[in-house]
Amino acid sequence: MMASPGMVSTVTTSPTTPSTGSEGRPDPLLAAVTAERKRKRKESNRLSAQRSRERKQRQLDDLTAQVAALRARNGAMDAAARDAARRCAAVQAENALLHARTMELSARLQSLTDLIQCMEDASSMYQQQQQLPLVDATIYNYYC
Repeated sequence: MMASPGMVSTVTTSPTTPSTGSEGRPDPLLAAVTAERKRKRKESNRLSAQRSRERKQRQLDDLTAQVAALRARNGAMDAAARDAARRCAAVQAENALLHARTMELSARLQSLTDLIQCMEDASSMYQQQQQLPLVDATIYNYYC
């Protein structure tokens, strides 16, 4: 196709490197654009790395605080467990004393019950003797 007399024809050439122009010389505009893109990418990467470090530091701070809270909670629970064990030992000792006292009082009660029974038996025998008729002296003389 032929170009008409009023049209300007442009030739598209593909440069061998991004920073060279059509004559093989470096293109200052292209080099400036490339340098600006590189600078922006470096800045973006630097900011991203900074955000990443800050995020990791926040995570580390959160975990450190969580460790401190868990250690405090563990210490409180350990103290509570020791206190409960101490109180349990005291209750067990008191329970042993009460059991011994119960055994002692049970033995004493049995002894008193036996004594009352013995006294009631003796009283019953005495009452039976009081109800027996007196022996007549004549009968006594008869057998002697």
